[in-house]
Amino acid sequence: MSKGNHIATAMDWRAATQAEREARAEPLVLPSGATILAARPDPLEWIISGRIPQGLLGVALDDPHSSLARRDRELTREEIIDLAKFAARLVIASVVDPPIGDGPDELPLDEIPLRDRAYIFEWACRGLSGTNGNGAKSESPANNSTEEDLSSDKLEGFRQK
Repeated sequence: MSKGNHIATAMDWRAATQAEREARAEPLVLPSGATILAARPDPLEWIISGRIPQGLLGVALDDPHSSLARRDRELTREEIIDLAKFAARLVIASVVDPPIGDGPDELPLDEIPLRDRAYIFEWACRGLSGTNGNGAKSESPANNSTEEDLSSDKLEGFRQK
């Protein structure tokens, strides 16, 4: 319900966000044979909110000219930990049904088979890279924008270190 002044409450906003997520969701058959309902993440939202680790941003944006896109070196321990945390957050955010979490009607992340988690992660990453899985650009608003291109060099300093 909105407040008397027609301002949305936090509960209104959460409900609208969940409804939008459910509307975007699609069935996804996992390697284990289980079928879930999943929604690809919005790349621009994840970039602007700082949910993509700084060291992975250049790779996520696939900008070969970025100082962050150093594909010829080994990852540091900190980068590996950041990647693991990012992968878990991305899987949790992508699965709409059954919900993932620690609540009574939720499935704990560590109870999902590793192959299924990896599959969901890879599927979701194709959404973050702006492709729909077959190399074609996705139809997200960020890809159809006439605004200035968001390169990783331009976004590199956006998130505080």
